[in-house]
Amino acid sequence: MGSISLVSAALRRLEGKVALITGGSSGIGESTARLFAKHGAKVVIADIQDELGHSVCNDLKTESASFVHCDVTQEKDVENAVSTAVSRHGKLDIMFNNAGIIEKTPKPNILDNDKAEFEKVVGVNLVGAFLGTKHAARVMIPARRGSIISTASVCGTIGGVATHAYTSSKHGIIGLMRNTAVELGQHGIRVNCVSPYLVSTPLARDFFKLDEDDEEKRVYSNLKDAVLKAEDIAEAVLFLGSDESKLEGKVAVITGGARGIGEATARHFFKHGARVVIADIQDELAHSVCKDLSSESASFIHCDVTRETDVENAVNTAVSRHGKLDIMFNNAGIRGVVKTDMVEVSMSEFEDVVRVNLVGAFLGTKHAARVMKLARQGSIITTSSVCGVLGGFASHAYTSTKHGVLGLMRNSAVELGQFGIRVNCVSPYTVATEMSRNFLKMTDDEIRSGYSNLKGAILRPEDVAEAALFLASDDSRYVSGHNLVVDGGFTIVNNGSCMY
Repeated sequence: MGSISLVSAALRRLEGKVALITGGSSGIGESTARLFAKHGAKVVIADIQDELGHSVCNDLKTESASFVHCDVTQEKDVENAVSTAVSRHGKLDIMFNNAGIIEKTPKPNILDNDKAEFEKVVGVNLVGAFLGTKHAARVMIPARRGSIISTASVCGTIGGVATHAYTSSKHGIIGLMRNTAVELGQHGIRVNCVSPYLVSTPLARDFFKLDEDDEEKRVYSNLKDAVLKAEDIAEAVLFLGSDESKLEGKVAVITGGARGIGEATARHFFKHGARVVIADIQDELAHSVCKDLSSESASFIHCDVTRETDVENAVNTAVSRHGKLDIMFNNAGIRGVVKTDMVEVSMSEFEDVVRVNLVGAFLGTKHAARVMKLARQGSIITTSSVCGVLGGFASHAYTSTKHGVLGLMRNSAVELGQFGIRVNCVSPYTVATEMSRNFLKMTDDEIRSGYSNLKGAILRPEDVAEAALFLASDDSRYVSGHNLVVDGGFTIVNNGSCMY
């Protein structure tokens, strides 16, 4: 009996799913194939490395893992791989476009690069991702669901790290992802990228002429004592490909945890094994949530996040009750008054929002760091918003604070990474909560009618809680300084000029 059968059914997050993984014979692709199989997926590895691909399938020792030869630069091969997955298993739930190459000899001078070398890299990395996305969409559109994931890179967001061809192709993949997310969202299909830093794979070691020890010493610097492995990327892909995540044995403080997103997160963290301390000014609501959870692992402490003594006490209480603090979720927030004319906004009205949303997040981060630095580990998450990445969607104060929260997250991620502490944000679109209903003067149905891109999906507080769960858990152990936007693709499209 294969090793994957030893995994508890309760932990098999891809049970019944069918996944196609290009470049699945080695590196990130192989790690993802193994993790997917472990979590119950039927995996089809599509690669040009036949011997390695068959070896991986044999090692998994299950009929649910199979191999098909596939050169992603050949459309007929990609079409056949998708059709093979469907013919063998009846459907395709997950397409992971992972196949990629980089030039063996880097040429930093553009004058030394020739057209053929450039086109070869683009052909595999970008055109291959296009073909995989195209043919996955072909079978996912009739099913009205599916998840398409492509491997990009940090080279898809910055320059100067790799060659012109590789960097161009990875930027291109992110553009392809954003465009197809808009088009395919209308059919209930999610499209995302995973963008790793340098991973210890044969491809990376060959390119940089490094052995594993050299790579660890010379490359990984900010997140102390963490070394990025192919298995870490596989965990991120698992999150994007699955419908749930898992959290066990952690201690979490959640500000603003008495209702809305905070309450949903408290319930979700508790469900996944965390000991939760709800810190809020709404005593009655918070006690009700703790009582409903019916466990000594859920408790409440009164906390006004604008008062440093309250925040300090909330953190100290969590540590005194449970011996540690693993997760700080800075979620408390207010919208403030609705005035679209800046001239009518008083200084005190502006400052009220800043004190809760931004200063409150600062105090939560500060006092969580105080105890996490000693433990040399921890995860700090702050609720930002789509208003943290665009303007004109909310008041001046709210928008300013949510942009400010992102700046705080990025700066503290750099400082605290040296102590093994991860710092991230989750940025939802409008969720039907009491705060948003009061602010927008809209019913739940009216709020939900605003979601137009990802067909059939309605953003709930529980969806934001799932994102927070991923950032809080060890599944995201190499994710820091990241803003996880939960908006169904809202912020990637200008509806006024959208062609889809």
